[in-house]
Amino acid sequence: MLLLDSSAIVNLVKRGDLSVFTKAHTLDLALYESLNTVWKEVYLIKRINVETGFKLTEIIANIFNIMEVHTIKESEKEVLGFSLKEGLTIHDASYIYVAMKEKLILVTDDAKLRQVASKYVKALSSIDISKNSCL
Repeated sequence: MLLLDSSAIVNLVKRGDLSVFTKAHTLDLALYESLNTVWKEVYLIKRINVETGFKLTEIIANIFNIMEVHTIKESEKEVLGFSLKEGLTIHDASYIYVAMKEKLILVTDDAKLRQVASKYVKALSSIDISKNSCL
């Protein structure tokens, strides 16, 4: 099973590669991060228009109804310790921690996160799972 971070979620949605979400997990914080990415692309970068931003938001919201969503609630100290050990933000450490705890493959398009995660769990990019849709 796969644990998707927000970078992977947004890139998979933008590519229209939606089948992966039926067998995927994520964290509760990924919803905020994914929507923030849409906001950046509409408001700051102006890569997409407002209408497209709303369509992406609707798709992302629906995807979160399909995926199993995890939280770090009651594991805050462990996540903080791990983040301090690896020099990661709490956000990034949370993904690795949950992937380790739940024995999931972490999917992220953040190269630094993927590199650190690969010391603990299998870590792939969204392109990797698109090519190998049988995961």
